[in-house]
Amino acid sequence: MNAERPRQSRTLPVRHALALAGLFMLAACGRSETDREGEAAAQAANPTGMTPGRAPLSRVVADSVSSPFGAVAADESRAAEVGRDVLLAGGNATDAAVAMYFAMAVTLPSAASLGASGACIVHNDKTKAAEAFVFPPITAPGSVAGQPFTVPSGVRAITLMHVRHGQLRWEATVAPAERLARFGVPVSRALARDLQTSGASLGGRALGGGSLAEGSSLIQPELASTLGAIRQRGGADFFQGQLARTMSEQLGGALTVDALRAAVPQASAPMSESYGMRRRVYVAPAPAAGASALAGFKGQAPSGPTPTDSGGFAGLSAVDGKAGAAACALSMGQTFGARTIVPGIGVVLGAATPQAGSVSPVIIANPGNGEFTFVGAGGGAATAAQATGYVAYATIERDQPLANVLASRGGQGGWVNAIACPSGLRGGGATCRSATDPAGAGLALSAR
Repeated sequence: MNAERPRQSRTLPVRHALALAGLFMLAACGRSETDREGEAAAQAANPTGMTPGRAPLSRVVADSVSSPFGAVAADESRAAEVGRDVLLAGGNATDAAVAMYFAMAVTLPSAASLGASGACIVHNDKTKAAEAFVFPPITAPGSVAGQPFTVPSGVRAITLMHVRHGQLRWEATVAPAERLARFGVPVSRALARDLQTSGASLGGRALGGGSLAEGSSLIQPELASTLGAIRQRGGADFFQGQLARTMSEQLGGALTVDALRAAVPQASAPMSESYGMRRRVYVAPAPAAGASALAGFKGQAPSGPTPTDSGGFAGLSAVDGKAGAAACALSMGQTFGARTIVPGIGVVLGAATPQAGSVSPVIIANPGNGEFTFVGAGGGAATAAQATGYVAYATIERDQPLANVLASRGGQGGWVNAIACPSGLRGGGATCRSATDPAGAGLALSAR
């Protein structure tokens, strides 16, 4: 399935046009060897293809009244930079979330591989309604070296999400991740922590071998080829096309094409509750952990220690200047999932653990006027959904600054990435803030 749809033409500001041009570089058909050398050099200087002169911003950012507020927050810094650049290129919140999903499959495969399960929620500013996309862990028919794993169904869900709510061409949302995988990206602090706590040798084997440490270059040519096929042929190739057949063959029948086709994501209205006179709290419906997220929003703080690594869980959030919002919570079941990479495909498989489906983002919005007030998702533990709900409660219900809430929690029960606009966005966005949990290793960025 290809997410490309006809778009009305429009004139972009110069800086947005430049960013968009960068995003489309990999969408072109074919390159000369000279071009590839140029791409490699550009990648070494600017791994995410960011607009020149745009350095990462602070962890806690605010927008000015004079410009529209757009922001991203993610458990991995390079993925956040990709999402920010997609917003600058004219993409909406869904485009940014899709691009971050694919980017994190490259930069944080220990928690967010294409083999991960998860749940996303989109709040559409045009329809003023929310939609949930749940891709729960489904155990594959076979095992690899005696290790059960889950059927990769996230690409299918993300493809559907983009078809229904995306704005940019599909190729532009996949190309940044392909570039990171093909030309390499420095191992971030987030991935380095997972490598350290899970054992560098284990992580190296999961990523195809080699010793990795923070700052070392991570190149994944097989994953780059997979992303290239998804970019060119659409997400359907991953679950019913050539990629699906290759995965089945490489795994010796442990994952059949029929199993990939049968793993249909759930697209439906999210679970929700009324809040105040006009707003609703949206969370992921069962079998995801929306009930836990709602418990957090009712003031029940999660138990458990502060995570020392991702635990195989990660989150990402995005909002755009028109009040669109999207957030995803992803799970590998445990750090590095099943500790197996599909040969020739480069995808780390998720683990079929009891807690693998315990994920949910949180969005609070007004279905009357389309305004959101809170968008967030968490990682680090299976209790991160409840932690996200609790952060939303403390920020919106108790009217505490987002950064203060995150700092005071100390990451207990999972760290949270969130974007809050307590007074709404369309009034100017002066109260909007985006932040990542100081206990985590993510990044929050504004796009303006």
